[in-house]
Amino acid sequence: MLSICQLLLVLLGLFLVVVSADVDCSKRPKLMNPRTCCPLPEFISDDLKQKCMEYNVAPNGELIVDNTRLHQPSPCFISCVFNKIGVYENQKVYIDKLKDYVQVKFKDDSEMQNLAIDSFTTCGSKISEFKDMKGDFPSLCAWTQAFLVVCVYNEMLKNCPATLWSNTQDCNDAREYFANCKHSKK
Repeated sequence: MLSICQLLLVLLGLFLVVVSADVDCSKRPKLMNPRTCCPLPEFISDDLKQKCMEYNVAPNGELIVDNTRLHQPSPCFISCVFNKIGVYENQKVYIDKLKDYVQVKFKDDSEMQNLAIDSFTTCGSKISEFKDMKGDFPSLCAWTQAFLVVCVYNEMLKNCPATLWSNTQDCNDAREYFANCKHSKK
C-alpha cells in the first residue's frame, strides 16, 4: 500500500521542468515506489489519518479509500492533518510545533527527526512558490499545504540517510532527477 507522501510524490512529478544541464529533466525516471529506494517511515500517524479521513475526497466528492491506486490525498485532508498538528498557519511553518510532533512520531530516531525538521524548514522557505499552484478542489482547501508536503517528501528522499538508501541505478537516477529538476507553476 502506498503511503500518502509517496502518492504526493507522484503529484510532484506532474509539475517538473528542465532546470539542470547535468540531468535530462525532459526524461522522467522509471516510475517506481519511492519506498523501494528509501523506506522512510510514515509521517502521518494512523490516529491523524483516522481523524482527517472525512476530508480525503476526490474532486467529484467521493471519499478516497483505495490507497493502493495512484490517488493522492486531497488538499483538504492535508489541511486537516496540518491543522491537527498545528504546524502551518497563515503561510508559515511553525517549526517548534513540528519539532514536538516529530519527537513523538520518530521518538527513537534522531536522524529522522532532523531530516523531517530540515526538510520542512527548506520547504517552508519556498511557500511563495506554491501560492499560484491550484487544482480542481474547492478554495476552502489549502493547496499550499499539499504542495508543502510534496516538497518535504521530495527533500526527505533527496537527503535519505545512507542507512536507508538503496544504491541501485534506478534509485540513483530517480534521486538525481528529483534533486535537479524543479516543479513548475501551472
